[in-house]
Amino acid sequence: MDMNVRLFITFFFLLCISKAQIPRNALDILEPKPYRIRMDSLDRTYYIHIPKNLKKKAPLVFVFHGYSGSALETLKETKFNDLANRYGFAVCYPQGYKDQKGNAFWQVGYSFHKDLKIDDIQFVKTIMAKLQDVYDLSQEHIFITGFSNGGDFCNLLSCQTQDVFKATAPIISCFMKEFYDKCPQTHSIPTFMLNGTDDPITYWDGDMLNQQGYGAYLSTEAMLDFRIKQIEYNQKMSDTLFNPSINDPQYVSIDQYIDTLSNDQVWMYKVINGGHGYPAYIDLEDRIWRFFSLYLKD
Repeated sequence: MDMNVRLFITFFFLLCISKAQIPRNALDILEPKPYRIRMDSLDRTYYIHIPKNLKKKAPLVFVFHGYSGSALETLKETKFNDLANRYGFAVCYPQGYKDQKGNAFWQVGYSFHKDLKIDDIQFVKTIMAKLQDVYDLSQEHIFITGFSNGGDFCNLLSCQTQDVFKATAPIISCFMKEFYDKCPQTHSIPTFMLNGTDDPITYWDGDMLNQQGYGAYLSTEAMLDFRIKQIEYNQKMSDTLFNPSINDPQYVSIDQYIDTLSNDQVWMYKVINGGHGYPAYIDLEDRIWRFFSLYLKD
């Protein structure tokens, strides 16, 4: 047999073995590929996770990264893909556009983004319609969650899209006063919230005087008060979570506000002494999905 033929057969055999040793889904996890759409003369991207054998009309969860973050990092660092595989829903991780400093962001009206004509609301609506069509996903059970600037964007979406989303989970978020002033006209939406009392970036007490330069935003207490007034709750339950393994000055105070007639709920996770993050021991993604799953029935 010719030497070149032998080398080719050997190489092909080794290549087949190496690929066989790595499951196909593992390759997808290692090398997730972005999807691209063209909108308003801009190239926008997102990642999508579709579990195997996903049922028709499955729920869809959007997960929004924070300021200067990325969709890919969020995909890798959170547990939503694992939860999607376990409970049967699709997950989409949109990518924010980059601002003048090269930081990815969501357009919620920060002072230094005022001149940037980025329509992120339409971006999300466009992705949603495409995914519903391609994967036959639910038209009703659409959920949103996000972190920091991504959480602020969840607040904006819940105010400026009437009855599009079933529930929202803004994490470490704020309500910009500019869009809050237009929000009371919208319908109530079940909301899962988490904020830290010592956050050096998203102040617990807000920044109505715009000392930080983001623009005026409400205090966390005012944001919570707005949400619980919207649902007109008639029942409240409380709990406290402590770190089970170490002497941690942070702990989590939980208040659940419930309208027993409509089942609309607001869950507030208040991280006492917490900063711009959240304790790992609370299994946040699991709690968010548990909250969303309350609204899977029509």
